[in-house]
Amino acid sequence: MPSYVKEYEARWRQYDRFLRVRRSEDEYGKLLLERKTRYIAFPDERPASPDRRRQLTDGYRLVFSFWPNEIRFVEPTLRLCDVQRQGAAELAADLENQERLNQDRIDRETRSVFEAIASEHYDHLAWAEGRRVAT
Repeated sequence: MPSYVKEYEARWRQYDRFLRVRRSEDEYGKLLLERKTRYIAFPDERPASPDRRRQLTDGYRLVFSFWPNEIRFVEPTLRLCDVQRQGAAELAADLENQERLNQDRIDRETRSVFEAIASEHYDHLAWAEGRRVAT
């Protein structure tokens, strides 16, 4: 593991001592951020993914995976998604607000497409009925 990854990992461990970083065995070049956990029940079948098998063996769960060039975004993302530090009610309100903003954006895009289609059809009908002529 490169030294810069170890430096980041040391900072993340100050935030949460149960975190670790390792290379993915499934996707070449990708890094996995995992957290130590207790498994109450193990799957009946052996997982097909080498990463998942190793997590089960070592007692870790995937927090998220990232490419090396995205490493600087890991700590802000951890802080943003930490339910215990933010509070569940505040985090839920933030997520609902983000969802509402995303839905508004989708609605605006949909309306814009419908308006463009309606305008084209109106122009076509105007030409077909003779209300518009070329000069």
